Parts: sequence; C-alpha cells; structure tokens
Amino acid sequence: MIRSLFAPAMLAFAAAAPQAQAGVVINYSNFTGACGDGTLTCVGNAATPSSALRLTPAVDGQAGAGYSTTPITLGTGATFSTSFQFRLSQAGGIDPADGITFVLAQATNGLGGAGGGIGYSGVPNSVAIEFDTYDNGEVGASNHIGLDRNGSLNSSPVSSPYAVSYCHLFDNSYLSDGCMSNGKVWSAFINYDGTTQKLNVSVQQQGLALIQIISDYSIDVGSFLGTNSAYVGFTAATGAGHQNHDILNWQLATDTSITPGGNNVPEPASLALLAVAGIAALGARRRR
Repeated sequence: MIRSLFAPAMLAFAAAAPQAQAGVVINYSNFTGACGDGTLTCVGNAATPSSALRLTPAVDGQAGAGYSTTPITLGTGATFSTSFQFRLSQAGGIDPADGITFVLAQATNGLGGAGGGIGYSGVPNSVAIEFDTYDNGEVGASNHIGLDRNGSLNSSPVSSPYAVSYCHLFDNSYLSDGCMSNGKVWSAFINYDGTTQKLNVSVQQQGLALIQIISDYSIDVGSFLGTNSAYVGFTAATGAGHQNHDILNWQLATDTSITPGGNNVPEPASLALLAVAGIAALGARRRR
C-alpha cells in the first residue's frame, strides 16, 4: 500500500515529504481523507479532520487507532524500518496524557485499553514502541519511550528523550524542550533487522539534535507476532488528562532502508513548510 497525496494546495509540504525508496510499502506524505478512503482502518476516536491522522482529540476519555487495512508481509525474520512525525498538543485535564504507540500486531482487533493503556494494552501477539507522556509510576516518569510486548505496558528497555523525565501541566514544564507534549514536531525512526534481531530507535525534536533511544537491542519480533506479517499502525488514548495525538506523515519499508540519515521524513526544521501545508496538530491526557 503506497499512498502519496500531492494536491496543488500541498505543494510546499510535498517538497519536504517522505521520498519513496526500495522496500517501501507504506508512504503517507499526509493523511488527508485516509480514514474514509479505505487505505487506513481507523477505529475509536481516530479521524483525519485535516492532513494529520488525529488518533485522539484533546478531550478526556478518548481512544483511537489507525492500522493498515491489510497485513504487511515483513522482510526476513520480520525485518522492517519506519519513520514518522508526530505532534502532541493542547494538553489539559490533570496532565498531558497519555501518549502514542507504534504497533505491529498479528491481528487488528480494534483498540486496546484506554487511559494509561494508550490504546495498546491487551493487544496480543504484538510489539510496540510507546511514546508515553503520563507518569504511572514507570521508569522515565512523565516523558519516556519504551519497547512493549503482547499488550503489556511494562516497557523494557525504556528511556527519557534528552534525559527529560519531568513534564507537567501545573507548572508548564511540559512546554520545555525535550518534553514530547510540548506541541513541537517530533521525528521518530525505528529500524529492526530480523537477521541480527537488533532493534534501534531514534527521535528528534524540532530544533534539537537527533538522539538514539534504543541501540542494538536484542529481540525476536517474529516470535511475538507468531507470523512474518503484521497489521501496522498507531494507537493513542486519553483519560483524566488529554492532548491531541497527531501523526503527520508515515513511511514503512520491509527492509532496513529507512534510517535517520536517509532523508525519509521532513526534518523538524521544516515546520514552516508543514504550516504552509495547513497541518494542525494539538494534544493532551492522563493515565488511570
């Protein structure tokens, strides 16, 4: 499934959009109409009100997901690489919450648990990378990225981007650089080599340097999926806290060709181009 939208009004955005390359099977330069045209399965509160995939609006008690409509046959040993940009904005309620996950699952059974479940808890035969913005007592507190398995949010390994783990609403610390709920554009890169069974995850906040969150971590993704194909996509949820959870663009390959240095997604510095394209993204929630 390869999708690229280049309407005249989107020319500025398209100039900075992901460039398709060998092995790429998903290529959303934006998500305009994707929830209604059959290219993406959207469930719960997920929608495409603009050119972004909004997994949840900035309202308490929401949950949403967007998956590939058909399973993707992965590379050898479940090899894949992916890049996407996201923005979490308009935090409210008790704290920015709850975050998003990038998921590979054997079956698309709708949503997992809401609130602290980030729309992922309880999803069997799956692997996910969580981008968590609420402190439920985990390592990394209110700002961490971790590896999840089989619908469990007990992440391992887990790390706070830019070593920032304190991001709260009451003192506006969530607006600080390094807090994923700060409303800025973030780029994420996930690369898994099924031959070596090594996983790497990197992120970059608009205006900051690229950093590696997970480095050569050993995991057999195929053993968790139980197959060499998967439904792939994103989940998010809010609880007593909320934020807009927006995915701005997305590219996935069945090889390891998508890398941080590969010009796969617009650089965070291209925010001006994204604005010209009319991408609005906002966010917030709390885990229960």
